[in-house]
Amino acid sequence: SLFTQTLAHPSGIRASLIFRLPSTSPDSVSEWEHCYLFSIGSGLDGLKGRAHGGLSSLLLDHVTGAIAHHETGEQAIPPVTATMQLDYRAPIDTPGVILARAWPVERSGRKMWVKSVLEDGQGKVLVEAKSLFVK
Repeated sequence: SLFTQTLAHPSGIRASLIFRLPSTSPDSVSEWEHCYLFSIGSGLDGLKGRAHGGLSSLLLDHVTGAIAHHETGEQAIPPVTATMQLDYRAPIDTPGVILARAWPVERSGRKMWVKSVLEDGQGKVLVEAKSLFVK
């Protein structure tokens, strides 16, 4: 309900589209990467015209959690985020459209590591992250 109700409004997450593509990342352990397009409004600003930094972690946790759930067989109880390390490269302008991409890079028993990025419309990396999920 966080994404479909609380954040879904004209000044928040205005629209989103989910799809997957064949992975092009050399460190991927899956043939697929999950992609989300988000149209975001100025109601998500930290400073005028710039998305709040916490939005980046929220969006990347959402997309990495989706691929971790998919890659572990979509069991009734999905894997949970244990850690997430973010590297902020550039601010996210609002309003605007951003692309979130995620792909698994390692599996070991109940653990899965997932890398992800937020990109602008020209493919510039705005935020990078590496997350650990445990099932």
